[in-house]
Amino acid sequence: MALSNRRRSCSPPATASSLYFPPELIPEVARRLTNLQDLFALRAVCRTYRAFLPLTSSNLASQAPLLLVPLEDGSKALFHPTLRLIHRFCLHLMARAGTDWRITRFHACGNRLAIYEIGGKRGYPTPSLSNLSIVSLLTGERTCLSGPPEGMSRILLCGDLVLTWKQIQRAIRYCRLEAADWRVASIVEPYKLLDLICVNGILYALVIPGYLLAAVQLSEDKNSVELVLLGGNLDAPTLHLQDLHLAECCGELILIRTMEFDPLVYHFFRWKFGEAKWERITSGLGGCTLFVADDHFVGCLGPDHKGIRGDSMYITTDNAMGIGMSIL
Repeated sequence: MALSNRRRSCSPPATASSLYFPPELIPEVARRLTNLQDLFALRAVCRTYRAFLPLTSSNLASQAPLLLVPLEDGSKALFHPTLRLIHRFCLHLMARAGTDWRITRFHACGNRLAIYEIGGKRGYPTPSLSNLSIVSLLTGERTCLSGPPEGMSRILLCGDLVLTWKQIQRAIRYCRLEAADWRVASIVEPYKLLDLICVNGILYALVIPGYLLAAVQLSEDKNSVELVLLGGNLDAPTLHLQDLHLAECCGELILIRTMEFDPLVYHFFRWKFGEAKWERITSGLGGCTLFVADDHFVGCLGPDHKGIRGDSMYITTDNAMGIGMSIL
């Protein structure tokens, strides 16, 4: 009996505490995953893991980009380009009563997608039959907005704020996802918009004349937009409006400029806040990759992804699809 007790004392049974894995290390584990299926499987383990691994841009930065592709039944799905797999999430368009004709436009907004459906009778668009919805491509959650503005050109999501605008205009249409009522905010200063972007929760605008960078202060009480001019005059009177795009790279504000002599040559600039000027980037983006679709910035991917060129930009235009442009 005594010998048996000594043997058991030398080999104590495994306890729950000996198998404990610190949940604060879960984000480090997620950075080493290579596909979204594994990421969601890790989040599904328990509530604690989900709390330490929210669906934020930083947690998803290590994941390869997904392409929205059409399926044979007319729906859409997400395609993983490096693994050559179709993601299980499918996007089904919502039928709208009273329409026999419809055009659907997609606006990429990071891991969310803005879908503008224009319906009508006999080929004629009817504003009352149009619909704008915001879909999370990761969770499938869909928010429908009432009364989308006509003739939307650009759509930007900044948290729960939805903004639309046209180039060379002095107004921004906006709404909150939980409110879904559209408002129009006019720019106080005599400047017109070229581009908008949200970086680290702050709205920035590129405006003319002068091709200046400005911080945007939206007053929802007054339905007005105030511009805090930051500087950065490019002194480029020969530029075309579509030749400049604001972008974001790992939290930094970036400007992409198309060269006039060759539309497939791009220059990249980094905004220097302390010096209030654009600095030409000549040494790469730290291995990151930028994505531009339909002449506007879509997103940034962190370094070290198999099958994705770092220090490059992938673009889609009317004349080119999926081109990798090295900036070095």
